[in-house]
Amino acid sequence: MRLRLLILALGNFAMGVDTFVIAPILDPMADDLAVSRTTAGWLITAFALSYAVCGPGLAALIGHRPPRRLLLAALTVFAVGNALTAVAPGYWVAMLGRVVAGAGASMYTANALAVARAMAPPERSGRATATVVGGLTTAIVLGLPLGAWLGANTGWQATLWVVVALTAVAAAGVAFSLPWMPGQAATSLRERLAPLTRPPVLTTLMATWLCLSTSWTVYNYVDQVTRKATGGDAAKTSFVLLSFGVGAVAGNLLTGRLTDRLGPARTIGYAAPLLVLAATAAPLLSATFPAALALAAVWGLFHWMVNVPQQLRVVAAAPQAAPLVLGLHQSTIYIGISTGGVAGAVGFTAGGAHGVGYAALAVGVLALAGLAVSLRVNKPAGVARSLPRPAGQASQAASS
Repeated sequence: MRLRLLILALGNFAMGVDTFVIAPILDPMADDLAVSRTTAGWLITAFALSYAVCGPGLAALIGHRPPRRLLLAALTVFAVGNALTAVAPGYWVAMLGRVVAGAGASMYTANALAVARAMAPPERSGRATATVVGGLTTAIVLGLPLGAWLGANTGWQATLWVVVALTAVAAAGVAFSLPWMPGQAATSLRERLAPLTRPPVLTTLMATWLCLSTSWTVYNYVDQVTRKATGGDAAKTSFVLLSFGVGAVAGNLLTGRLTDRLGPARTIGYAAPLLVLAATAAPLLSATFPAALALAAVWGLFHWMVNVPQQLRVVAAAPQAAPLVLGLHQSTIYIGISTGGVAGAVGFTAGGAHGVGYAALAVGVLALAGLAVSLRVNKPAGVARSLPRPAGQASQAASS
């Protein structure tokens, strides 16, 4: 049982590294692919959009298949996409690789969590899902800085080949250790998207999208906004990313406690404005290495405080369709990553690192306005404080 959960966590680790590590190695990727840094940034957008669009579509098309088969297919497609990016002779092949990798990733995490819950006895389902989600947390704290350092010192392709190797090990483990389980009932794409017709669901998802887009406006250019502090040194950049990861873990732990104590609406009401301030300050005030470390930790803290309360709020808006709205929430996270890339590109082109900060502020103002609308729309129905947190969902990213 423990080995099976660790195998599922390893797959999640690979997904987490791949989601976060591209941004800090975009400079050498841009050089090798003969494009500008801004153009290379679209590789992140392509992965995120593929994840967001393919998630609901593939779930409707093949989500009823046996879980082991789904996980193997997801890991295979994800590995092929990363391998294609690593061997790409030019930019457009690399772009295709990111699209393929995003499609594979969109089918993995949710199914891995479902398998973990199904394998564990009821009294241990929380610990089982926490183990699988732990792969993502470990990726942020350890995999991200190590992958960035490896990419800067041995070539960005090496980082992607490490992801491919990790994925292959996870796939072998899934093939030989996971038991056969029946698939779930088929659900059409229309049924999966039906919750979007409900204003409380739609406005909550829009708030999530804009909040995370604010943060990813900066993260997509993390190597550039910290360049003055790091001097472009790969080791220093890795320490900045490690600081971000430590802040993210602390934020995930803190938001769980605050949500239980204050409720999801009040928690996001405190966290969102602080995230906007932190994301804006990171590129504007990272003039020295100590400042960059401190700002990255604070930024990571509030970045990771968005997901949990927003998940609870969207489930409270449509409790009878919880699995569907959680899937939509996950896709929304990746839409935020993609639009953050667009906003970051506009800001960086207009004003360099400081331009990224001002772009984050502009998106952040929209995010706070969207959150205010969401809280007002959801207010009549109320948001239950005591609503149990979806097991294993608290730390997913994305997002975030």
